Amino acid sequence: MALALCATAPAGCDDGAPSRFATSGAKPVASAAPMTAAEPAAKVASGPAAPAGDLLPPHQEMPVVECPALAADVEPPADLDTTLTRLIEAANAQLDAGQAAAAWTCADRAADLAPQSVEAHHLRGAALAMMDRWGDAQLAFGLALSLDPDDPETLRGAAHFYINELERSHDTLRLGLSLAERGSARAIARRRRNPEMIADLALLEAQALSDLGHSDEALTRLEVALRQSPSRAEALHERGVARFNLGQFEEAKADFAAVLEQRPDDAFAHHMLGLTLDWLGEVDAGLHLRRAVELAPDEFALEVPLSVQDLRREIEQVLATLPPPRQAAARAARFEVEDLPSQEDLRSVSPPFPPTILGLYRGPLEPSADGATAPDAIRAATPSIVLYRKNLARAVRSRLELSREIRDTVLHELGHLEGLDEDDLRRRGME
Repeated sequence: MALALCATAPAGCDDGAPSRFATSGAKPVASAAPMTAAEPAAKVASGPAAPAGDLLPPHQEMPVVECPALAADVEPPADLDTTLTRLIEAANAQLDAGQAAAAWTCADRAADLAPQSVEAHHLRGAALAMMDRWGDAQLAFGLALSLDPDDPETLRGAAHFYINELERSHDTLRLGLSLAERGSARAIARRRRNPEMIADLALLEAQALSDLGHSDEALTRLEVALRQSPSRAEALHERGVARFNLGQFEEAKADFAAVLEQRPDDAFAHHMLGLTLDWLGEVDAGLHLRRAVELAPDEFALEVPLSVQDLRREIEQVLATLPPPRQAAARAARFEVEDLPSQEDLRSVSPPFPPTILGLYRGPLEPSADGATAPDAIRAATPSIVLYRKNLARAVRSRLELSREIRDTVLHELGHLEGLDEDDLRRRGME
């Protein structure tokens, strides 16, 4: 039986500009060729004049936070190698302290001194990502990987960037997963293994796999991460997410509770524990969901009010906007409203659908390009589209967002009714 879903997963500064400096013995850099004494000053004005009425755009000079390693009260290094080491160490220290702008300046100066330094470009990428300069960060990580495609440290940083920093998409997750897998292979192959590095890369693989709908595979990688560090909160949380997605609610509950023992104010753990307890029918579910909103109001919101009648009304409004032929085909299907998915629906595929799916198409897909068709028994059944009221109400922050999510979910599931699979919908921007 070909089933399809539309799911929303629970949710991904200083700025700076290049600052160059001349090392001892370096030649000054000029912005234009100098004029000789024989050239009249009028030559400057010999070019075309700006059209009347045009305004010269304002000069833009972006602030730069200087690297502490080169502060005036710090003794100057004796040579370039010492300078490079000091800049790299300072960049790492500033990143650890959350000082992205200073970290970027340190790393950028290091890259000026040693353009082939993989670590300098890797640190530039990490700092730029922290500053939300996504395009520049991509270039910095790309340059580092071009210099050494097998450096586990750089592969870890780049994988984290694509999996956790950029807006999630199928392509960014696949790229991040590929980088993390390569990093894991290189880290394990090293004669002197770094357990923390191995755990970090396995955790990144698990995060990407869960978001790509492969929570069963994610659990395997999390076993590796937790073998290196059994009480690591990030790995316990991710294992809880994978178990939740697989419908293993009691086990997920234990993982999120373990995270909260270490981090009582972890909003994401409270949120996921609340969702898990709701599925288990426990009364404390609402307490944890509300606590998540209190701790991280920019990340979480209380459930937007949505009655069954309101949801049915919005479904009808979406159908009314369709062209007549498409509307007639849509109305031939049965539209249903349920609070949450049933275990039967979740386990109709392997691995199961995550419990947070917003909608589900029950029925056959039309014949695909390779001629495959659904079994006759399924094809004879009346297709139905189910929307899950509580999941929709929890996936948004406002009534307007809710209406948009309902519309997009209805159209996504109608795409399945019309014979499109998940990849077809992704290519149409209807994930």
